[in-house]
Amino acid sequence: MQYKIAWPPLTKNTKTTIIGLALIFLVTVVWPDAFAFVQANLLVSAPDVIQQGKIWTLLSYAFFHHDLGHLLFNGLALWMFAGELDQQWSSARFWAVSLLSALGGGIAVVLTQLVFSNAGPTLGYSGAVMGLIAAFAWYNWDRRLNFFFFPMTGRTFLAVIVGIDLVRVLIGGQPVSISAHIGGMLTGLLLVSDLWKPRELKRRWQRRSMKKKFREATREVDRKRDGRWIN
Repeated sequence: MQYKIAWPPLTKNTKTTIIGLALIFLVTVVWPDAFAFVQANLLVSAPDVIQQGKIWTLLSYAFFHHDLGHLLFNGLALWMFAGELDQQWSSARFWAVSLLSALGGGIAVVLTQLVFSNAGPTLGYSGAVMGLIAAFAWYNWDRRLNFFFFPMTGRTFLAVIVGIDLVRVLIGGQPVSISAHIGGMLTGLLLVSDLWKPRELKRRWQRRSMKKKFREATREVDRKRDGRWIN
């Protein structure tokens, strides 16, 4: 039996994102003054946002990376998970979910820094990437896929990603940078699942109640079939 590797699609918006991030990184590498400006004005931190009013950094931080490895990881994740979403969505929806997830990551960073005050500025597109990964997992919630050659459902994969971040915190990782992952992930889930809509929450609650009643009714029928009743 022959196995064929199905490569993820490299779509227009995914390609635009990766190339754009790479060009920005290149500019900050070859032009030291540019990176100095970025450090002073475009990275997100609680003091800059709350004390100095640099609210634009809640989003601008996402377009810069610390090193090549950081950029390559985010680019690889975009290629693997964002292409399928880009094929299903309009360009407007793709960019909305990406940028709002990055914004959610930035807000999470600031909130976390209020607790872990020793943390420095944060940068990277990881919040947006995690939002897109969460969206991908939501659309494949119960579908078994091969993630890095390991078969699992979308929800299991998402749980693994969260677990890896939590382990990183426990072994001494930086809680603030990981908070950008979690913030982006939650934002992406809310955007694609419509869980933020009261009507959707009500509908899901009603459906869960109906499933519970159905299970109880099924168990009652099974008990009667076992001969626990008398005609």
